[in-house]
Amino acid sequence: MSYYHKFATETTINIPKYVETNGVIFYDINVKVKDVEWWVQRRYRDFDELHDKLVSEQSVSKKLLPPKKMIGNKNPSFIDQRRRDLEEYLQHLLGFLRIAMPRPFAEFLELNKYDINFLLQDLAKYFCECGNALMCVSPEYSFTCLDLYSISERMGLPCPFEDIPDSFDFSHVLDFCCQLEIISITPTKASYEAGSDYNSIDVPIGRSNIIPKNLTFHLNAFRNLKQMKVYGISTENFSEITFLKTTLTTLYVHNTTITKINQVILCDNIHKNEDIEQVSKWDVLGYLNVSGNLLTSFDQSIKLAPKLHTLIADQNRLKSIKYLNHLPQLRTLSLCENLITDCTDWHTELGNLVSLNLSQNKIRSLVGLRKMYSLVSLDLSCNQIDDIDEVDHIGRLPLLEQLRLTGNPLSGTVDYRPRVFARFNERAPDVYLDNEKGTPRELDTALVLSALRKSSSSQGSSNGVNR
Repeated sequence: MSYYHKFATETTINIPKYVETNGVIFYDINVKVKDVEWWVQRRYRDFDELHDKLVSEQSVSKKLLPPKKMIGNKNPSFIDQRRRDLEEYLQHLLGFLRIAMPRPFAEFLELNKYDINFLLQDLAKYFCECGNALMCVSPEYSFTCLDLYSISERMGLPCPFEDIPDSFDFSHVLDFCCQLEIISITPTKASYEAGSDYNSIDVPIGRSNIIPKNLTFHLNAFRNLKQMKVYGISTENFSEITFLKTTLTTLYVHNTTITKINQVILCDNIHKNEDIEQVSKWDVLGYLNVSGNLLTSFDQSIKLAPKLHTLIADQNRLKSIKYLNHLPQLRTLSLCENLITDCTDWHTELGNLVSLNLSQNKIRSLVGLRKMYSLVSLDLSCNQIDDIDEVDHIGRLPLLEQLRLTGNPLSGTVDYRPRVFARFNERAPDVYLDNEKGTPRELDTALVLSALRKSSSSQGSSNGVNR
């Protein structure tokens, strides 16, 4: 990001070109503060309005701005000459106002979008005027990478920079952040407003050369944070989060390129393979949602969140659930839309699980779920189960009440529902299959089918004894 107050002497302004849009001439201004640069489009009217403010507020000479021209102002040679004159005008202003950098000039150059100090002044003014109202509506606020990077950098700088109005004081930002219990983090404000388009971490912000993924930041300003939602930006952009481990109860990480869970659990640790016994735990984290990423596996770092009761890992590339036995309090697990093909002996990893969502995977066999005795809800919709006998493995689970099998080849067979209910024997009336309890007719049919199966089984056993 730009840091004008530090690099004011290395700041340049040029107008290398102009563009015509719908008959209106816009001058393309290039602003460069050391290595950070961006482009701003302004028409002559904008220059005129800026000049009026600077004449009255900063004693700028009224004759400095190139004059208007009513006739021939669309002539290419005139426009190009005006471009050069306006460039000279801005360079003269910069020389005259370099130290003061008044707000009208800063906003004209869009320093308040790309510069740490001026961006935070806008935030401070907004929180000063609207902070209380915002907190009354919700304890949540959405920040961009630029916002958080600016706050982090500003906290490490001497204070104050200059004599500024009270409404611009950085303390308003800190006061507001300290009160927040929930924050959302997105690459840019545009990606947040788009609702689902969070794939802009590699895309420069606005017309600048600032790329969100290159902005690392800490969250030390948020001392009461209980819930954090991260969209489209890797958690490895966090430079330190140790203090969050004592307050954060809920964490969402969506639409990122992370492939391992340690990129979340050990996000601010450079060496992911260090002895995790020496790393501080997430003391109160109970809910973790890492949907919509590129996770391929869990690892031992998951044991650093021993209080997890809910883990949502939908829309990833998971094939197994190794290491989840380190979560003794885990009750809800969702692995929808992954690459799971079998559930071999999952009871050894998930002995206390109450709710399991395995929808939209590639599962054919249910034998690995046969000992998950604490399960109450099981979603197996949209898998590849085609054999009714597979239901036997879960039909014996004593607490299972919610079962979804819709979308499997099995669900398209004749008498699908009665045949499934029959596998639950006397518990059939208590079971919701695909969100619906069995009708009297379905349950009567299931009762008959269950009796026939028992009779057939009994005869088979008897014949075996006679032989």
